[in-house]
Amino acid sequence: MERKKDPKDSRVERRKYPRVRFKESVVVHSVVESKSGNVFEVQGNPLVVQAQDVSEGGIRLEVGKVATPSKIFKLNFQIQKDKPMDVYSKLAWNGNGQLGLQFIVADEEIRRIIRGFVEKTK
Repeated sequence: MERKKDPKDSRVERRKYPRVRFKESVVVHSVVESKSGNVFEVQGNPLVVQAQDVSEGGIRLEVGKVATPSKIFKLNFQIQKDKPMDVYSKLAWNGNGQLGLQFIVADEEIRRIIRGFVEKTK
């Protein structure tokens, strides 16, 4: 549910897309700049974490007390059965054992699937 601007409320809703509950596993790979600085490399040893919610623009993950040195991540998850998704994201916020990630590379088909899921779940 989107928060409306209330003159008595100093918090302003900044989300561009509505979000819905999404309690599924997500495989998270850190992405780091290569030694040359010209490309980015997906790191091994991914984490499997629990998503909390999703929108067309991003996802919130429950990560516990895991250190997050990376600011860019490759995510693997499924909204539709037999349709694995690979999405690149950047760190929007980090706190209370959670990460807010903004999708930065997601093709139109992935966005369409997420948009459909959000519309159906609202």
